[in-house]
Amino acid sequence: MWKFFSLTISFSLTLLFLGCNKQHKKPVEFVATNKASYINPFICTADDHGQTDVAAAVPFGMVKPAPDTSPMAHSGYDYAANEIIGFSNTRFSGVGCRGVGGNLRVLPFVISGKDSIPNSVTYSKENEVAQAGYYSVTLNNGIKTQLTATRQVAFHQYTFPKSEKSGFTIDLESSYVGHISDNFNINNGVVSGEITSVNVCKKGAYTFYFAIAFNKETSEITKEGSKLIVKFSTAKNQDVLLRCALSVVDENSAINNLKNTKTLSFSQVKTQAFQSWNNFLSTIDVETENDTLKELFYTHLYHTTQSPFIINDENGMIRGSNGEKYKVDTPYYHGWSVWDTFRTKLPLFSLLYPNQYKDMLWSLKALYKQGKPDWATKTEPFLTIRTEHTIPVLLDAHQKGILPYSLADVYNEMKEEAKHLPFKSPDNVLESSYDLWALSKIAQILGKDEDAQFYKNKAFEYKTLWKDKFLVMDDNSDIMHGDGLYEGTLWQYRWFVPFDIQGIQTMMGGKDEFEKQLDYFFNNELFNIGNQPDIQVPYLYNYTNSPWKTQALIHKLLNEKTNNWYGTHEKFKTPIVKKIFTATPDGFIKEMDDDAGTMSSWFLWSSMGMYPIFPGSTEVALTAPQFNKITIKTNSKPLEITTSKKGLNNIYIQKVTWNNKIVNSSIIDFNTISKGGVLHFELGDKPNKQWGKQN
Repeated sequence: MWKFFSLTISFSLTLLFLGCNKQHKKPVEFVATNKASYINPFICTADDHGQTDVAAAVPFGMVKPAPDTSPMAHSGYDYAANEIIGFSNTRFSGVGCRGVGGNLRVLPFVISGKDSIPNSVTYSKENEVAQAGYYSVTLNNGIKTQLTATRQVAFHQYTFPKSEKSGFTIDLESSYVGHISDNFNINNGVVSGEITSVNVCKKGAYTFYFAIAFNKETSEITKEGSKLIVKFSTAKNQDVLLRCALSVVDENSAINNLKNTKTLSFSQVKTQAFQSWNNFLSTIDVETENDTLKELFYTHLYHTTQSPFIINDENGMIRGSNGEKYKVDTPYYHGWSVWDTFRTKLPLFSLLYPNQYKDMLWSLKALYKQGKPDWATKTEPFLTIRTEHTIPVLLDAHQKGILPYSLADVYNEMKEEAKHLPFKSPDNVLESSYDLWALSKIAQILGKDEDAQFYKNKAFEYKTLWKDKFLVMDDNSDIMHGDGLYEGTLWQYRWFVPFDIQGIQTMMGGKDEFEKQLDYFFNNELFNIGNQPDIQVPYLYNYTNSPWKTQALIHKLLNEKTNNWYGTHEKFKTPIVKKIFTATPDGFIKEMDDDAGTMSSWFLWSSMGMYPIFPGSTEVALTAPQFNKITIKTNSKPLEITTSKKGLNNIYIQKVTWNNKIVNSSIIDFNTISKGGVLHFELGDKPNKQWGKQN
């Protein structure tokens, strides 16, 4: 028996989420070293405050059974709802547009007399439980629902009251974005078939195969509209187990995946799922007297490892984005959101999970060989989003010694990608120039000097646009979508030249002027933590003579209420005044999607006292850690991050040592710390204005 989370909620008349009082119940046998016990899946699931979900899944699991509510959020589940329309088996945590997934939605029912089969069931929040790898709710119709999963098979256990008319509906057309086609067969009580749905933001489509079995003999299975109706009678408190297996290969493969779990009980799978999370999170240990901080840390680490998904069958077979089937020797990952995650999440994996990350890099190579576009194709094997900025991702991995193949293996594909980079708007220019800079570095590494110079020259052409749009800022610089920007303002995109910070400093008039304009940016609350274009900017003080300002700012963003003026598409008339990261269902500020773990990873890096200032380099910016001690166990020699404190408000770095040697820079090399050792911070309540100055 494990610690679980029981949350209560209060609603305004407009059903907006106001807050929650969370009670932790610790059984006698609770073991504090169980990292998975700190996971609270309800965090960031209310309305538009992160768009995460309560799916019962395993790390990087393909199948993610969870409730779909009415009203529905991007991941299907909204904590503020009290009505469930069913329990679907696919979703993508923390993404925008209207999310993606929601397939094969199952709704249990009991009816009496001539009542019709319902389309939804109400429930109460006090009857809801979620923990790592497990979800449960007792519905108001008396049916208890429990969910857990292996990597490819969802286990639904429904405990029915006595009824002669019980059963499930299984919606073959359920989808958060749109349904395209389906087919199904029924053989020996197993329902199997194929589903094709529209992908996120209506970009492309995905097709997968399924097989569903029940441990209860059915009286009949019929189809009405989009739904299969499965009917049976039940005794009081009778458990009925539904298993839903997925495969990207073919229908027979889905049936085989189902057969592979035939001997597993629900409780066995639940135990295994919890232990898989505990093992996975145990790569890092954080020490603090603040249990809420631990809860936030491990829950956000849980959020980051929801995707990408491992989609190959146990025999190694997959179907690629080009529709071809083949066998792989390593776990094959799909379900990418590189445009967001290249900034924080993928660099985090390079530190915490280098072995799994190598497998992801193999999968990205395969994606290039299939003809990788920026967005999803019409023949995707499973849910996925977008893959821009893969060039700096591969450069980053090479620079860290993690890339398991030569850059030469995909160089021609990257060159082809570079031909199609967009330059239509100011944000396009800055982002595409970053890719070109990364490609110039790759060409240089491969000894292709002419290409290296060509791509470098193209990258640095950004300066013409930068001087025109970003040098002199005025009232028009604070308009969301101004000048055709995707999501943000000119002020927010202005700083996104990570490969040439010195260059924009020079154009501004020098390092001191750069610092003054950073001060103006933050003092006038122009920063948008709720979206990605400027999330690196708090760390840019590390490239000035005042890195202590980064330390103060990060402390404020992590621990205090702040004024937040920006959503995804507009500047609010009044700011959202809130602590940005909280251990509650409204865990982020409104409209701040987790973006597949990007913002969770920002929190993780920042609370550890580090930040990957720009992927493609090995530079890591330092700030004050939030923990007494952090131990990362990815090598034979662990990385230990320790702190000693003086004063009541220990937010400023006084001194840093690496293996007892003084570190005078506010930037440290990833390749130094990733090999293991002791990074020690001496903290105090007043800034040391001499430490870390960039002379």
